Order: sequence, then structure tokens, then C-alpha cells
Amino acid sequence: MKYNNALLYKWLIGNSFAFLVLYVAWLQGWIELTFRSDASYLSVAMAVVFAIFWVVSSLSIFRINREISQFVDGKPAGVAADYFESLRQKSRNHGGGTVDQSMLASALRGRLLMAVQTINYVSNLMVLLGLIGTVVGFVIATAGLGESIVQGEGVDRIKGVLGQIVSGMGVALFTTIVGSILGGLWLGVHYQLLLRAVTGLVIGIVEKAEIEVIPRLGAGAGSAAGSGKSASAAAG
Repeated sequence: MKYNNALLYKWLIGNSFAFLVLYVAWLQGWIELTFRSDASYLSVAMAVVFAIFWVVSSLSIFRINREISQFVDGKPAGVAADYFESLRQKSRNHGGGTVDQSMLASALRGRLLMAVQTINYVSNLMVLLGLIGTVVGFVIATAGLGESIVQGEGVDRIKGVLGQIVSGMGVALFTTIVGSILGGLWLGVHYQLLLRAVTGLVIGIVEKAEIEVIPRLGAGAGSAAGSGKSASAAAG
């Protein structure tokens, strides 16, 4: 919480390294090989899903970074300011004085984590799609082998079988690689960055509320009660 833009710097460093690796893979022809060898087109589908949720998770990182900056700078805006105002409103609803913030803190954490959990779900889904691609690849590799064996061992037939096996193994291997790297690693890093940042922000907000905001509510109620007693005494 000390450095306002620490989350943004982590995102920038991590993605710079990832794009550098992606650029090297493109120069080596590995990306083209991956998509060309995947007859199931699952790799293309996963790449599109990754691109969409990379943008979504990056926007979430920028939003959380802005919330952290507003909280650290003490600006009267953002989720922290709204949370402190909710505490004051709860205190007024209960006649003033200190309040228990456990329910409001849980609601704050849940609200901030909703978008984060979506990123986690998509990351795990892409890994699962990669595993499904592995199964599909083995199905392609083994499909028709029984018929080929029955029809004999001609050279053309053997070439066809070998081509089918190579195509199936390409699907199996490359879909697993794409799902693991793009989903399990890249989006997984985005999820961990968001999770740690949201957790740290919530802890900071709750601690500040406990130390600074809630005691003032109690002091305000005490002052109001004292003023009421003084007024009653003066009237008497």
C-alpha cells in the first residue's frame, strides 16, 4: 500500500516479459506451427478467449490501481470513501456511536472480488479446454486405425495412418500448450496480481476504519450526549 502504482508496475513488467517471449516465438515460427498443426481449431478459440479476458483483466488491474491510489492519497472518492460513508450512515441509523464493520467489510471484499473470480474461472477453463484438446487429439490419432489394419498394410494406407496420427498428436500437444500458457500462466498471473491487490486494499481500508473512522463515531456520539446533558442541566 506504500507505493500507489505498484500494481501497475507489476502488470507492466510481467506483460512486457510475456510479450517479448511471444515475439520470439513468432520469429521462430512456433505460433504459426501451433495454429497450423491444430486441426480442431481449439487453439484459435482459446487465443480469442484469452485476448478478450486479457483486456478485461488489464482493465480491472487499472481500476484497482486507481482505487489504491485514491485510498493512499486520502481522496474523498472511490470504494474507500464509499465504505467510510457507509460506516457513518450505519452509525447514524443506530443512533450514533461505534459500529461493527464485519458485515460491511465482507460486502466490500465480495464486491471487489466479483470481477477477479471471473478471471480465475476463465483461466481454469482454458486449462480444461487444453486437456479436452488432448483427448480430441488422441481420438483423431486413433480414429480409423482399426479399419486400416483390416484393409491391409499397403504403403498408401500406412502413409494415411501416419498422417492421421501426426495430425492427432499435433492437436493433443498444441492445445495443451496453448491452454496452459495463455490460461494457466498468463491469465493466472493477472488473477494473482488482482487477488493480492484487492486483499491488500480491503485490509488497508478496514484497518483505517478501525483506527480512525470508528473511534471518531464514538467520540461524536459522546460529545452529542454530553451536549444533550448540558442543555438539560441548563434548562433545569
